[in-house]
Amino acid sequence: MLVNFNVAGDLANLLLGYLDANPLNHRMVNNEALEINALRQQLSQYSANSRMPFTDWWHALAVIAKLYQKPHIGLEVGACIQPSHCGVLGYLSLSCEYLAEALQRFERFQRLLYEGNEAFTRIDEDQVTFSWPFDYGYSTRESDETLISSLVSYIRMLVGDKALNPTRIGFVHSKPEDIASYKKMLGCDVEFDCRNTDISFPISMLTLKVEKADPALRALLDQQANALLDVLPSGDHFEQQFYKYLLRAMQDGKPLIEEVARYMNMSSRTLHRRLQERNLVFKELLQKTRQQLAQQYLKEGRLTLSEIALLLGYSEQSAFSRAFKQWLGITPLRFQKSRDVRG
Repeated sequence: MLVNFNVAGDLANLLLGYLDANPLNHRMVNNEALEINALRQQLSQYSANSRMPFTDWWHALAVIAKLYQKPHIGLEVGACIQPSHCGVLGYLSLSCEYLAEALQRFERFQRLLYEGNEAFTRIDEDQVTFSWPFDYGYSTRESDETLISSLVSYIRMLVGDKALNPTRIGFVHSKPEDIASYKKMLGCDVEFDCRNTDISFPISMLTLKVEKADPALRALLDQQANALLDVLPSGDHFEQQFYKYLLRAMQDGKPLIEEVARYMNMSSRTLHRRLQERNLVFKELLQKTRQQLAQQYLKEGRLTLSEIALLLGYSEQSAFSRAFKQWLGITPLRFQKSRDVRG
């Protein structure tokens, strides 16, 4: 059940950002002031590397809905989304060239943002649809509204087009009395009492270029590049391209020679031969790159073990931990703690 799962601690800052942008000081009575101060205190305890229980997330949204007395509060909260609220997913989306790649990253890394019910994509003729089944139970109306509004707002921000609208949105909750706010903020017809929560866009939007760029949020990717300097001894253009696309393949969860070769517009046989000419072996380069980046990320301490595992192309944190112990003889957590002790 969802009550046993969590959302990213970064999302606490989404709610705090909404409170800051929409102050209630001029119309709050004493009890409400106490309630909102308690909410702020609760949200402030969550750091970027922490997890917030779904129960706390739902409670926070419910308190905000009550205080602001707005029936569609989730739509407004979601519209405040920024890359910094999305953790690693925010960093990676800003590194993508096209929207299709950013949405692929969303599908792969979504569990870092929220656990439990994960979206899957399907393509029907000229439409691409994200759909959330409810294998672990239903979320609240405010939470679903925030999710969909965040996704619409984030896509518009990435491509620099505030007029970009989905073609259809479906919610599982019942139809409210006033649906005008939904159509106004989301830009399309909205259906209710649906089997799944889902959202559809024209497939043509996948070719849109990502226009949004935030230098501060690219710091993590710069760390990757700097860490790879120790792995890459030469300035050979071919090797630079190889490592660039190896990183992309890892982030896509497909750290395979076939995938890197596809990015480099050559066959896997040709890539193997060109590496062999330099006395290089793909598996050894992949392991060395993963080990170098893993140590870099653990030293920085900005990412959770789950985030590091996914960035390095592992499907599960346990697989990363086993590999790390094989490399250095200790677990990632012990390595990180030993670095902290040394200062």
